[in-house]
Amino acid sequence: MSTLDHHQWLTDVLLDIGHAGKGTQVPSWVDGDTPLAQHTLLYLAKGAGTLTMNGQPIALERDSLHIYAPGIMLAAQLSPDFENELYYLSFDWFRLTEQTDAGRSYKRELSFPLQGKQLISGSLVKRYFYLLSAGGESDRSPLLAQQHLSDLLYILLQHAEPAEVEELPDRLRLTLDYMQCHYREEIRVDKLAGMARLHPSYYSQIFKKSMDKTPVSYLTHLRMNKAKEMLLTTDKSVNDIAADVGYEDEFYFSRRFKETSGYSPSIYTKKQDLNIISLSSPYTDHLFTLGLHPCAAQVHRFMPLVTKELILPKHAAEPWETSRQSFSDMKPDLIVCKDNVLAKAKAHINDIAPIIPISWASKDIYAHHNELAELVDRRQLARRWLDGHEHSSERLRRKVKARIGEATVAICVVRKNDLRMYGTRNIGHVFYRSLQLSMPARIVQAQAPYQIGTGFNWMSIKPDEILDFESDYLFVVCETEQDHQRVQRYIETNPYWAKHPAVRSQKLCFLDWSKWIVYAPHGIDQQLEEAGRLLGN
Repeated sequence: MSTLDHHQWLTDVLLDIGHAGKGTQVPSWVDGDTPLAQHTLLYLAKGAGTLTMNGQPIALERDSLHIYAPGIMLAAQLSPDFENELYYLSFDWFRLTEQTDAGRSYKRELSFPLQGKQLISGSLVKRYFYLLSAGGESDRSPLLAQQHLSDLLYILLQHAEPAEVEELPDRLRLTLDYMQCHYREEIRVDKLAGMARLHPSYYSQIFKKSMDKTPVSYLTHLRMNKAKEMLLTTDKSVNDIAADVGYEDEFYFSRRFKETSGYSPSIYTKKQDLNIISLSSPYTDHLFTLGLHPCAAQVHRFMPLVTKELILPKHAAEPWETSRQSFSDMKPDLIVCKDNVLAKAKAHINDIAPIIPISWASKDIYAHHNELAELVDRRQLARRWLDGHEHSSERLRRKVKARIGEATVAICVVRKNDLRMYGTRNIGHVFYRSLQLSMPARIVQAQAPYQIGTGFNWMSIKPDEILDFESDYLFVVCETEQDHQRVQRYIETNPYWAKHPAVRSQKLCFLDWSKWIVYAPHGIDQQLEEAGRLLGN
């Protein structure tokens, strides 16, 4: 980027700092189990360790700087053999999208021009990390901290360079990442080849072999898919969208759009027969409930949907095994997924169709359903399912209440070496929201600070803590047969389990993991009927 580019990138931008600190341990929110919620910077001033990014190990060395975007699954471990000094920073940035006399509108940006391990002099950045971490988060002046962050980002954009990559696939990936971040700009093949340290003709050759299209065609498809995303999710004019994706001439943009898609931008927004691929089984369930049949999808076995089943990772750290050609052959108009697999999806198929993520953890099942219905223009069908589910819930609530009165229900999920007590989300939805049954006091307390269905999902406990969740009924969900046997041993040998009211009164019931782990409309309708049978008879 030129100096002018740096200024343009930081112009009309709002910065919001999440965490900033220094320590000898990795911050708790870099845990490898939860996708990053914000842009994250890690700078190791002293010591050594290992990062795991989307399942790939990366050396964490002294004076190394790492930058990662929201949605990345990131874990880190520092070596106990060294004196470690780790600086960490998370932030959001918002781009000005509209300015009127009434006010300004900003859009949260999920990409950042730099990603991964960066080469930069430690003296240039350490001072700003120190200033941002000094005094603790509560003592920082917000305006001063934002200025420090702005200065730090300017230095990074001006001086940081991606760390050396030696393998040919890594060199190619470096240029793909660059194109995905800079698709609005004019990008020449010789510049990409220089980044990959290859001759331009050889670079174009290996690019075509790997991606089945030329670098120019890849960039064009990136731009068109971003345009399709904006056509579906914003009210922007075609002229504004053209400018946003790098075209000054609206008519030239429309012509390129039609060449790559087979139809004009105006027809795309009116299409009722969108060829959809779903990368996340819960959203496949939602689409099926809305009367749509994705041409390919990740599915769960309780959904009566006939489609091409995709073997895809459920989490970002798992490997991606489905080929690009499989997606390209289906000619999708739209790809939907959870936000926690967006980064991996973009890395593999961002040029094939627009990929629209639906936030998973921050929204409940009803918000998921309404957002997908809005996206595919099926609002009436969404309302029909919501009304039908509430009608069934009310019918079964009366039946269950007549049978068990005000009895309390606890839900324990057993996975490997972990015991989890659930709240109102996922497995707890049917019991606590649909049937409105009472929770143990500890769950009520843990749930209280959060909006129902979001924020709090479950809490991990030790086996001896089960008595802290006294209830009249205890439902246990085991991932494997070994987990089931472990619970049986607790019941037989652990006095705390033996004393639990539900165990003593023989009101402990095991539920099928594969059926109850589903958190989607068709799935919870089935769960609701089963819960009604278990508690209402």
